[in-house]
This record gives sequence, structure tokens and C-alpha cells, in this order.
Amino acid sequence: MSIKKFPIAIQRKIELINSMIPKVNESEFICYTYNKGSYPYMVCIKPIVVKNQFVTIEGDNYGTFIEGKERYNVNKVTLFGDEYCRKHLERTLNTILKAFKETLKN
Repeated sequence: MSIKKFPIAIQRKIELINSMIPKVNESEFICYTYNKGSYPYMVCIKPIVVKNQFVTIEGDNYGTFIEGKERYNVNKVTLFGDEYCRKHLERTLNTILKAFKETLKN
């Protein structure tokens, strides 16, 4: 049984997002995303935690893009990328990163 290495691209995104959290929290603008929908969601998260192949993203408030805790497995493969697998994590990180960049751009 071989141990898979944690994906570098995902690790870098997580580090970037974690470094942006204090700046976003201090911003005078509300960080939000539509996430390909018609209703805006606030993007308020605590620092992302990585433990082995698991990534935990915890929302800071309820009624936001991430409610409660979401735990992703980067080694899990699914057909549609909707079951807290690597594709789902990548999509979630991209959404958070896009919202953070948009907020800090203002």
C-alpha cells in the first residue's frame, strides 16, 4: 500500500486562502459569492485545516457559503465531484479564492 502525496496545487491554494483571511475580515466590504446561482452567500471561513489527506473548512457564521464544517478527502474519487472529494474541494477552494480576490480588489 502506497501513501499518496498531498497535491501541491491544493496545498498552495489553501496557504493563499489562509493568508488572505485576516485581510478579508478587516475589509470594509462584505465577502460574498453567487456560486453560479442567483442568491448571494457570504464567504466567512476560519483558517483551513489539513490533516493527512483530509481538508476541513469551517464556516465562521451560519447562513454563509460554508455552513458548519465540511471535510474533504483528496484521495476520494467520485463520478460527479459532489461528495466531498478532490474535485469538490478544488471547486470550493476556487469559489472562496475568487470571492476573496474580488473583495480585496475593491
